[in-house]
Amino acid sequence: MCCRSMSYLLDALSSSWQQFQLICVIFCAGLAVESLLPAEGGQPLKHVGFNILYTVIFLLLTNLLAPSLMALIRPWIEQWGVAIPVEFPDGFAGQLGQVLVFLLIMDFFYYWFHRAQHLVPALWAQHKLHHSETSLNITTSSRHHWLEEPFRVFAMWLPIGLLFQQRPMTIAWLWSFFLLWGYVIHLNVRLPLGPLTPVLCGPQLHRIHHSRLPEHADRNFAAFFPIFDLLFGTYCRPDRNTYPATGLHDGEDLNGVFRSSLSPFRDWLAMLGRHRDKSHHDPRKH
Repeated sequence: MCCRSMSYLLDALSSSWQQFQLICVIFCAGLAVESLLPAEGGQPLKHVGFNILYTVIFLLLTNLLAPSLMALIRPWIEQWGVAIPVEFPDGFAGQLGQVLVFLLIMDFFYYWFHRAQHLVPALWAQHKLHHSETSLNITTSSRHHWLEEPFRVFAMWLPIGLLFQQRPMTIAWLWSFFLLWGYVIHLNVRLPLGPLTPVLCGPQLHRIHHSRLPEHADRNFAAFFPIFDLLFGTYCRPDRNTYPATGLHDGEDLNGVFRSSLSPFRDWLAMLGRHRDKSHHDPRKH
């Protein structure tokens, strides 16, 4: 048991280190692009530094928690899965179609999970770290609480696994290319997509989602395809020169290792306390 636990820990450390090196390369490339045409100039370097530091924590705890949870749901998928095939022919065109269809499926479930994170207070407590960023840039893409992926296991990967069966990709770089889009949409750049804005989520559209302006609250939840925001009434198309300030509406600062990591637990305890007080003072229970 001890040897198995040690092996699991070493695997998590190894995976985290490999991922961190790759992400640092992506960050460097993205920051270089941002310096050419920034949407917001003069961002404090300490904000970038915190995000990079937090990326280490996020990767390590994600690699410790997520694999066990994925292993937990695998038998459920094998036993009760419908296994609707997502299978396209080999070759570039077929594989491109397979990637796009799977991303569409994934973005549908992500849209509803993401929307729930904004509407359900208990989920918002875990998600608000990502939105506390006042210097939106490529490093914000990893500024998620380390419970993000464990939550996604049950909110996204379990229902997707129960419903669909994807054929393994034969062009791996194509899948990797699209996975980089999560970094692209957080870029601090003036890059309006013009007529493609309602078709593909870009940095400007996603900046609206991070905006601290009241009129932008709870808008543009999709990560890839704004079609879901259009269908479900949460789409907000920015004007060409709209690049609002970002951060939480109440201005809460979560730039601190312990502050950011403990934030949802602190909020959950406060919610529990308010619930207990409300129950205690409910005259119907006396």
